Amino acid sequence: MKLSEIICDEAILDDLQNTEKREAIEEIVDALVKAGKIDKQARQKVIKALMDREDLGSTGIGMGVAVPHAKHDSVSGLVGAFARSKKGIAFDALDGEPVYVIFLLLSSKSASGSHLEALAYISRLLRDDNYVRFLKEAKDKEGIKELLREGDQNLGIQ
Repeated sequence: MKLSEIICDEAILDDLQNTEKREAIEEIVDALVKAGKIDKQARQKVIKALMDREDLGSTGIGMGVAVPHAKHDSVSGLVGAFARSKKGIAFDALDGEPVYVIFLLLSSKSASGSHLEALAYISRLLRDDNYVRFLKEAKDKEGIKELLREGDQNLGIQ
């Protein structure tokens, strides 16, 4: 499983516009809808599933990073998006700081194993402070795509 394959190119946002958690999640989900990864009719239910997960505890893990995730059967398999905010998002992160980097994951309920594997994979990448800094400072969408490929290589995923 490669991060560069989970996250579709059309759902890489290099300058997220919204600065509040719900609106930022909506903006990312809209990118997945536009990319054809989520059916437009399921948009609200997917957002609700993500926000229900946030109600259990913020997925803002600290260091300017959040990994919102949910399971929803409108998604086939595992789908991911990446977003960067230059302004920062009020995400109720564990450290109380704004979030600048978001990896959003959605999976069907039947893809629980892949869902957990992807979360573990992303968390391993995000332990590297330099990697997170490079994601925050990437010049553009192409730079982010290259960093996602490098993440796969750094973890030995071919």
